[in-house]
Amino acid sequence: MAVHGAPPKRKEIYKYEAPWPLYSMNWSVRPDKRFRLALGSFVEEYNNKVQIVSLDEDTSEFSAKSTFDHPYPTTKIMWIPDSKGVFPDLLATSGDYLRVWRAGEPDTRLECVLNNVG
Repeated sequence: MAVHGAPPKRKEIYKYEAPWPLYSMNWSVRPDKRFRLALGSFVEEYNNKVQIVSLDEDTSEFSAKSTFDHPYPTTKIMWIPDSKGVFPDLLATSGDYLRVWRAGEPDTRLECVLNNVG
């Protein structure tokens, strides 16, 4: 039974099928980029991928906004903790090194590679 004037009920379960097996993922907390996550592939070789997907709230579907190459699988992915949306849109990945990326649509670019050489 529909209640007049009530907003339509939203879908509660969403699905996204990545093009490869996943090894890591992390949700973004930016208020201007709701329902966005980064997904890291697990391919048993050097060439892996990271994909940024977000939910289109009008169609209730996740879609890829950016995909970029990553050497080795990402053991961890983390967005900059930015609940106010005031910092650059950064994403960090670890694998062989720690890498910092600037997220963009459609291009995400590498900002820096950090490695501990002693």
